[in-house]
Amino acid sequence: MKDPEPSPQATGPLSGTSADLLVRAADGSDVVHVFGDLDIDSAQPLHSALREALDRSVDGLFLDLRGVEFCDCSGLGALLRIRHHALAQGKFIRLQGARPQVDRLLGATHTWPLFTATDHTRRLPGHQPMRDLRRSA
Repeated sequence: MKDPEPSPQATGPLSGTSADLLVRAADGSDVVHVFGDLDIDSAQPLHSALREALDRSVDGLFLDLRGVEFCDCSGLGALLRIRHHALAQGKFIRLQGARPQVDRLLGATHTWPLFTATDHTRRLPGHQPMRDLRRSA
């Protein structure tokens, strides 16, 4: 008899990296609490773990970054790649709780708007997407 598989609702620490993840389901979407530094050492394992959580989610992921003290371009790249995967699946990635250093990075790179609620609101029932009012030449 096979041992039961672990619950898909929780992920343990990312072994050998400077980031830990805890995944908790919330209203059809997953809330992912991220702790540690998002840097070159943790970017690929972080992306892999987020990809697994995204694949299990119904609508997308809320990434709680209150536990992240540092994020470099590698960490930002992992966040942007997971957003790309989410959009390809018709899902969203929304960031919340960014500390000052991460907030500055997202502001300086003009990437904050990519992780706002607009990705989520397009999936609400009855929501009509905005039409492009520009005329073609």
